[in-house]
Amino acid sequence: MREEWQEFLTWELTTHLGLWVGALIMMILLSVMLRQKRNPSASAAWLVFMLAVPYIGVPLYLAIGARKLRALVRQKRRLFEDRITHAPAEQPIQRLLSRLGVPDPAAATSFRLHASASQARAALWRIVDQARTSVDIEIFILADDETGRQLLDRLTILAREGVRVRLLLDGVGSFLLPRIRLRPLLEAGVQVAWFVPVLHIPLRGRSNLRNHRKLVVVDGRKVWSGGRNLADDYLGDEDRTHWHDLSFDLEGAVAADYQGVFEADWSFASGKAAAPAEELLDEVGSEAPEHRVQVIPSGPDMSEDVVEHALAGLVRGAQRRVVLVTPYYVPSESLQQLLCVTVRSGVEVDLLLPERSNHRMADYVRNRFLRELHKAGVRIWTLPRDMLHAKATIVDDRYALVGSANVDLRSLYLNFELMTLLYTDEDVSAVQQLADTYLDRSEAWRPPARSALRETFEGLAMLLAFQL
Repeated sequence: MREEWQEFLTWELTTHLGLWVGALIMMILLSVMLRQKRNPSASAAWLVFMLAVPYIGVPLYLAIGARKLRALVRQKRRLFEDRITHAPAEQPIQRLLSRLGVPDPAAATSFRLHASASQARAALWRIVDQARTSVDIEIFILADDETGRQLLDRLTILAREGVRVRLLLDGVGSFLLPRIRLRPLLEAGVQVAWFVPVLHIPLRGRSNLRNHRKLVVVDGRKVWSGGRNLADDYLGDEDRTHWHDLSFDLEGAVAADYQGVFEADWSFASGKAAAPAEELLDEVGSEAPEHRVQVIPSGPDMSEDVVEHALAGLVRGAQRRVVLVTPYYVPSESLQQLLCVTVRSGVEVDLLLPERSNHRMADYVRNRFLRELHKAGVRIWTLPRDMLHAKATIVDDRYALVGSANVDLRSLYLNFELMTLLYTDEDVSAVQQLADTYLDRSEAWRPPARSALRETFEGLAMLLAFQL
């Protein structure tokens, strides 16, 4: 009888202690969550989930709930502190970005927009093959296909010739790349790091925070970037892939800012110290600003949601026309309302999307937002049959914003993204001309027939909006 009583007391005390510990952990997490900047609906969803199913909600929040990584924010600030002058600027967008911790616009001696996959592929092979001292690549998807294998072969040859090669792959985006493909690179001396692998130590980053950046830096002076991954779908001929995207290459002093982005990401993924900012600037002296370019990193390594603020700043300053090109449209509420107010104030707004994207759930979610934009007067266009993966915003023929970020909640709030703001007339015109070629082939969007079932499904899909 005594042994049974002791077992009962032990069970009661253990259960009571467990409840108190669980409640304490819950209170700490709720305090942390409520102090973070995040969409109120997302905070409410996490709150309900953790209270309703704590044994699932709490571990899941610990794994994927955080949005900002303070150590990375401090590191990025140190790398860019010498590149932000805070000097008075004529353009409001430049003042805004400076206050967000974005480096000032810098000079490029050349800038080439890739209007086709063949141009993008040729530019990539050209600058990689010209490498003399270093090749640094960070990419979301490196596929096990012809494009991926050609790149790996080139990198292996360069490493054997004495070029320092660093390859940074996203743990989820490049998950399907067989590790055996990397063995020849490692044997040749290529350094490979994985950005938050699927299986990792929790302290090395949250699994939900993905590196969506696409960046190649050669010899610290030549850059290839944009929205294309390194795979056949993105770099194969459009007649075969039916996939359209946007990328560019450039050369000049602004490459130091792209190099700074890579150094911070490489340091985080590999655990090795980033190169000091002064080393990045040594070889990029003053150059005639034939092209003015501004590097805009955004994500958990920046204290603010820079892409969302940049888009809002550009749209708010528009006087005549805004053209927005994106494969997915799941915006923040503030950006959605800003577009509605902008078009009602007399500014023309064109939104260009694929008729059907490669993410069907995102297509369902977007309809609720598109109906509101359509009612406000936004002209919505869809590219039939083909997948449009390009990301671009053109404002008044004065600015063009291009890069890796989609207009969706994942890109605006969760992903590591890399955008580029173009100031030079000819560069902005090149982006506008490319957008016009898509608009010429597009059809006006018409709201699908509304039904209770459709709107219910759209509402359910909205619950997953942050993951789309």
